[in-house]
Amino acid sequence: MIDLATVFSWLVMAVIFATVVMAIVVLGALPGKIAARRNHPQVDAVNAASWVGLALGGFGWPLAFVWAFWRSPAQHPASADAGSDA
Repeated sequence: MIDLATVFSWLVMAVIFATVVMAIVVLGALPGKIAARRNHPQVDAVNAASWVGLALGGFGWPLAFVWAFWRSPAQHPASADAGSDA
């Protein structure tokens, strides 16, 4: 017979598992959402790199996160001193 402690422990484990899965989904989608919000020219690539990075143990995810914030020279507004080295 299953006692109350066993049911409670399975319930706690299910809640923890669901929380971990939701955290992975939110973190996996974060760089893609940031890149889309910032009008990054390579939104799909950033999103794919994020998910692949998480699938590889999280090692590539920080790179995708930084890439989502990266602005290419074409995205920078032209400034008056763009050609000066001073």
